[in-house]
Amino acid sequence: MEEFLNPTMQPFLDSTTPFEEAHYVIIGAPFDGTSSYRRGSRFAPSAIRRASLYMETLSLRTGLDLDDVEIADVGDVKGLESVEEAVYAVEAVVRRVLGAGKVPIVIGGEHTVTLGALRALKPDAVVDFDAHFDLRDSLLGLRLSHATFMRRALEEFDTKLVVLGCRALSREEMEFASDEDDLTFVTSAELLKNGVERGAEAVLEELGDVSSVYLSIDMDVLDPAYAPAVGNPSPEGISVTMLLDILAEVVDGRFLGFDVTEVAPHYDSGLTATHAAYIILETIYALESARRG
Repeated sequence: MEEFLNPTMQPFLDSTTPFEEAHYVIIGAPFDGTSSYRRGSRFAPSAIRRASLYMETLSLRTGLDLDDVEIADVGDVKGLESVEEAVYAVEAVVRRVLGAGKVPIVIGGEHTVTLGALRALKPDAVVDFDAHFDLRDSLLGLRLSHATFMRRALEEFDTKLVVLGCRALSREEMEFASDEDDLTFVTSAELLKNGVERGAEAVLEELGDVSSVYLSIDMDVLDPAYAPAVGNPSPEGISVTMLLDILAEVVDGRFLGFDVTEVAPHYDSGLTATHAAYIILETIYALESARRG
C-alpha cells in the first residue's frame, strides 16, 4: 500500500495509532483535476486535518471520546496526475484497507474520487448527501468527472443509490434519475419542509434488504451559510445538524466506509474545513456506536 501513499506530518486528530492497531483509516485524496467551477479541493485533506487538531473530541450525540476509537491516518494518495490515475490509486488503497479488515475514510479532493472507493468496495447501496446528482453523461467533454462519476458507477455496478439534499440539477439528470428503479432522491426542499424523519425514512426503506452500504458526503449538500468554501455552492441547502441527525438514524453495521469531498478551503476563513472535520469525527462515532450495538 505504501507505494500509493505520501505520509502526512499532520495526521487527522493528531492520531498516532499504527495502521495494524486501527479500526478506522483516514486516506487523503488530494485531486481536483476535473473541477468545473472552483478549484482547490486538492488542498482539503491538509486543511481538514489542521482543523481537526483544535476540536474537542467528546461526542454529546454518542457519549464516545477519541480514546474509544482507533484511528490511523495513512497520508495522501499519490500519483494523481489524471482523473483515471486518481480513481485507480484510490481504488487500490481502499481495497487494501478493506482487505486488512478496517474501515476506509476518504477525504477528498473532488467527488470523483468516490468512484475509486466504490470500485474497491462494490456496496449493495450508496447513501449520497449531495446538492447534485453527478449523473450527467459528460461535462465539458469529459465522461469521467465530478459531475458524471455517479452515472459511471451505476453503469458499472448493480447498486442502489439514495441521494439526499439534492437541488442543483439538470433536466438530463432528472430524466435519468426518474427512469432508474434503484435510485431514490429526497430534495433539500423536502428535507427542510418535512425534517429529519423524511430523510431517514427514505434511506431505511431502500436499505431494507441490502448487506453493504457506502456513505458519501459532498460538502455542498450543506447550505453555503455552513459550507461556503466548496467547489460548486448552491443555496437552500441543509444544516450540519440535519445531516448528522439523519446519519444517527440510519448508520448501522452494514456501512463499509465513507468519504467527505469537495471542500475548497481557500474560499473561506476555515469554517467549511472545520465543519468537515467535525462531520468526519461524528460519523466515525456513529459507526462505532453501531459496531458496539
